[in-house]
Amino acid sequence: MSGGDGGYGGESLAFLESVGARVGDSLEGGGLSGRVMPRYEGGEDGIVVLKLASGYNVAVRVGRLAGSRVAGAPARAAAPAAPARPAPAQGLPSILLLSTGGTIASRIDYVTGAVTPALDAAGLAESVPELAGIARIEPRVAMSEHSENIEPSHWELIATAVRDGSAGHGGVIVAHGTDTMQHTASYLAFALAGLPVPVVLVGAQRSSDRPSSDAAENLAAAARLIASSPGPGVLVAMHEGSSDGRVSCHRATRVRKRHTSARGAFETVGGPPAFTVTRGGIEGPSGRRVGTPGTREPRIGVDARAALLKYHPGMDASAIDGLVERGCRALVLEGTGLGHVGRALYAPISRAVEAGALVMMCSQCGDGEVNMNVYESGRELQKLGVVPLRDMLSETALVKAMWALSQEATREGLERLMLENVASEMSP
Repeated sequence: MSGGDGGYGGESLAFLESVGARVGDSLEGGGLSGRVMPRYEGGEDGIVVLKLASGYNVAVRVGRLAGSRVAGAPARAAAPAAPARPAPAQGLPSILLLSTGGTIASRIDYVTGAVTPALDAAGLAESVPELAGIARIEPRVAMSEHSENIEPSHWELIATAVRDGSAGHGGVIVAHGTDTMQHTASYLAFALAGLPVPVVLVGAQRSSDRPSSDAAENLAAAARLIASSPGPGVLVAMHEGSSDGRVSCHRATRVRKRHTSARGAFETVGGPPAFTVTRGGIEGPSGRRVGTPGTREPRIGVDARAALLKYHPGMDASAIDGLVERGCRALVLEGTGLGHVGRALYAPISRAVEAGALVMMCSQCGDGEVNMNVYESGRELQKLGVVPLRDMLSETALVKAMWALSQEATREGLERLMLENVASEMSP
């Protein structure tokens, strides 16, 4: 079946090939008429999914479709043409727009119903014509990946593209998928600490061509924030709630995606957003800064020999030994309450420390600070060598460890860097 198998295989795929049909074609036979739809690869063989004229999808056994034919010319959904981007006005600040993929750079195929990557940085800028009234946008493509596929090696590529491309611009917008946006944002905050311009990551919970899309407003808010000269630092700009009109700008190391699909999916943990962009302006304390300019040169590097373990009752203690045996040099434990794990883990933790790994503690609670001095169990863990990370988010701690491992060769140096407040990852 040319043009991709749409998830079909075996008997189903053989039938479609025998009649010359593929996903998107109209098929008539067996008393039915409908368009061939994609299906899950793990679905039952011998089934073809058709979209009927009523709009309903039905699963039909291929035996019923014997003698079917493709009706008329194949129908293909063409990506809608984006409007030409207006020329920006003179005197506006310049912003670099880097696209990496994700829903914000996708469009829906109204034949198949699938959301697919369709926009590069230029197309993304053209899809939001109001950007021309805010800044001069220079679009570039860093990569095109759904964010669940982005690995630590990609963080380095994005950071390098931001560092090398930021010269001559008032700031950088990074268009990114939302699933792992907080991880990439944290990495950029650490690796690019000292970059003199703001960096704002922007995503979308709805593809850019859907009526309910949040892509345009999030992008425009990021541009307006950069144009207001907020100072250096890395932020995440996403809808505050389900309605339009307010976009929250969160510190990269304090943000977490808290909802799978809502437009207002992101929140700052432990405090308010750094800024809120509204139709009337930008809210936030006067003079607020996210980062500190000129304190250091960006330090880009990553070493993925780190792991994050969420403690739970009945946890297999050998998991720690296995990680250390495979070369793990930094282990973040997400403990209960103030920073506790069961005593069954004490022996493998001790072995990990003796092997030279840095073992750290965050809390799996939604808010608050690790305090391992309150209860005896916390004090015992500290005696074993566990390092408490105060109120650092566990995923932020993991990303910081991967960055810090590339900067420090010794366990002592790694511990010092992990306890240094590099990018507002811990409360003052």
